[in-house]
Amino acid sequence: MMLTRRTWLTAALALGVTTPALSAQRVRMFELYNDNNEFSPLAKELNGKRISMQGFMAPHLKVDSDFFILSNTPVETCPFCASEGDWIDSIVFVRMRRKQEAVDPGAIIMVEGKLEIGPDKDPETGFFSKVRLTDADFRRVTR
Repeated sequence: MMLTRRTWLTAALALGVTTPALSAQRVRMFELYNDNNEFSPLAKELNGKRISMQGFMAPHLKVDSDFFILSNTPVETCPFCASEGDWIDSIVFVRMRRKQEAVDPGAIIMVEGKLEIGPDKDPETGFFSKVRLTDADFRRVTR
């Protein structure tokens, strides 16, 4: 029997197996930039599309918020008070589809949302960002 993508997906769904790749392409933060800190061809190709990223939630500045900062390492403070010149390439501004309860900054999470690249200042928070995930949801990753 030849195993095709269709038979694999059918079997996976029947067994309840799901992965982020089935619903959105998984991207690592470093893949969004070239060596000279410009956006990579991959970032430009995926701009406006749903992707998933794994990382850590930075502590919320407001208890009741629909946004957070995703970082590739646990952080203790908000890095979004910088300017474009000070931008850190290991963080992403996440605007959630709906409010979700914050998780511990040391917990690994998987976020899925629409990728937006390019300098922007969030009108609600005043935060500057070069990379955003909008209309996003997240879940805690269990090991």
